[in-house]
Amino acid sequence: MNPPSLHHAERVRRRHSASLGAGAAFTLLEIMISTAIVSVLMLVCVSALDQTQKTWKFSQAKVEQYREARLAFEAITRNLSQATLNTYWDYYYQETGTNEPPQDSTVQPGAYVRFSELQFRSGQASNLLGSGATPSDNPGHVVFFQAPLGLSQQYRELGTLLNARGYYVQFGSDVKDRPPFLAEKGVPEKLRYRLMEYRPPAERPSLSLQGNAVYAKPDTWYQQDRADVSEPLADNIILLLVSPRVSEAMAETANRSATWIAPSYRYNSLDCDNSTITPEKVQILSDGTAVQGTQHLLPPQVQITLVALDEPSAQRFAEQSANRSVDILGEAGAPFAIAADYDRDLSRLKDYLNGRRLNYRVFTSSVTMRSARWDSRQ
Repeated sequence: MNPPSLHHAERVRRRHSASLGAGAAFTLLEIMISTAIVSVLMLVCVSALDQTQKTWKFSQAKVEQYREARLAFEAITRNLSQATLNTYWDYYYQETGTNEPPQDSTVQPGAYVRFSELQFRSGQASNLLGSGATPSDNPGHVVFFQAPLGLSQQYRELGTLLNARGYYVQFGSDVKDRPPFLAEKGVPEKLRYRLMEYRPPAERPSLSLQGNAVYAKPDTWYQQDRADVSEPLADNIILLLVSPRVSEAMAETANRSATWIAPSYRYNSLDCDNSTITPEKVQILSDGTAVQGTQHLLPPQVQITLVALDEPSAQRFAEQSANRSVDILGEAGAPFAIAADYDRDLSRLKDYLNGRRLNYRVFTSSVTMRSARWDSRQ
């Protein structure tokens, strides 16, 4: 038998242990409060994670949507920077208006001026693309030029062959450029605004004209077989703007606007004065000085602007317009006819797109023309 003192000590130890166990346990209220706090923290974490995922997916979608437009913009600026006129100097005869002497061998040349068999042309798309072009189907501007891009279907390793190039916006169907099985599966056609690239091969500048089509048809060479040699470069491009200009330093030196060489966006390298619609010829002053202006010169810089929609917005815009072309610039009150009004017109266009709840992106860059050869004799 254990002594009484040992029994007493055992009872004291058990009571102490029981009191410690009772004090260490959580009450139901404490457990409920803790659970609520953990639930709130988990809800906050899940909400933050969900928002992060949505933001990331939205950003990824934006990048994907405009990737095609960005690649097209880079292609335009890269090719345009290589434009050339292969300008040379020769005698100018007033009687023929060229470097070819008249039949009278006693006639002396009037001046020594620039010549070129190539051409750089930009302006309103509805004016330059020929019959069938409208402000609704072809909004904005076009640009056509030649560059040593080496595109040939018959010859290899001739990377410096001259190619004619051009860019414009065209509204139309994608049926011609999509795989045939899509139609067999019942996938409907898409009617969209698309950026088109005019790209005939070097050996055939025109399918219907022989020789140098640029030299033979200076006003229409870019209209010849345009539909046959043009390919879509990017979908959902609703506007292309082309603004030839001089650099800010040149404009400041001349105390003129940077857009003075093409105040109405129109530029024709065969014209001496692009501020007028009618092409001007070389003028020979009484002292024998030749006034040639911008004839046979590339603009020092060309500002290129693309306006692109994302696919959901393009689909919504097509539904709003019943799958028909729309005079976007006319409805926006943004004609883009005067280069000095560029900022105003662009602001109006943005207001128009925002009013229709369309997501868009504007790509703008000034391209320096590598082969522009400007001197003091302007």
